Amino acid sequence: MRTNVLTRAQTDRELVYVWLGDKSRTTQVSYSSIVTGFFSFINKPLGEVQIEDLQLWHRRLQLTDKPSTVANKIRAIKSLFSYAVKVGYLEINIGSFISCPRVKEKLAGRILSEADCLKLIEATKSQRDRALLCLMYGCGLRVSEVCALTWGDLQSSGEGGQARSHAEPSSAGSPGKCTVFGKGSKTRVVLVPASVWQLLMGLPRIIESVFVSRTSRPLERTMVYKIVKDCAKRSGVSEKASCHWLRHSHASHAIESGCNLRLLQQSLGHSKLETTERYLHINPDSGSSQFINI
Repeated sequence: MRTNVLTRAQTDRELVYVWLGDKSRTTQVSYSSIVTGFFSFINKPLGEVQIEDLQLWHRRLQLTDKPSTVANKIRAIKSLFSYAVKVGYLEINIGSFISCPRVKEKLAGRILSEADCLKLIEATKSQRDRALLCLMYGCGLRVSEVCALTWGDLQSSGEGGQARSHAEPSSAGSPGKCTVFGKGSKTRVVLVPASVWQLLMGLPRIIESVFVSRTSRPLERTMVYKIVKDCAKRSGVSEKASCHWLRHSHASHAIESGCNLRLLQQSLGHSKLETTERYLHINPDSGSSQFINI
């Protein structure tokens, strides 16, 4: 009989549902797909999975997926097994016997120069799109965060900095703040530069969502992806440029300009400092040799 059980889940399906409960919508969709594929291959309950099953699954992934995808899938299943043991659903963490493959760091190739970021912004065709890209680059927001942004999340930074429940036009040149509902259902306050704030304040307030489609509905992430891709094509910037590249670029450029690492961690909403530290060593045009005279 299991002791110290912290969940009422009686089946694998119920456990997965609880496990996914506090994760972001994007993670829920991704992990649900991974778990479905895992159960389809294993074809047995979690409590009956053995090391050989995981090894066979791993080898299958290596034949069908690229290394980064394999690592993501293994990381997800390891998380599921760890959670199952943590809440008392399983007694042994069988997932600990399989390791995530090391994936070559590709972050440096996803950093745009400041000039390219500005080219993307200049290639926008509307004030909405310009405000959208400026917010992702200027504040480092995730695409899911800008899509979920409402007028009630914005507040002007008036004298005294008192928070207001809804945004009000700020005086010229003064920055504003936005409350972001981020990854893992966590909220944080992000400062908005004055130039970006003015763009936001100039948008029409059709519905509660800040960014609205032509049909007066909240803008969906697929449309934001398309906007960035179209801007990349028009501007001549790398066709691989994406919404998250703007976030990466924000982090890299902020550090280069002297931003404190802890402050950047808070602004980006990273739960671990190690995640933010990746941006310390990714400038391909910089190196210690620059400081040596020969």
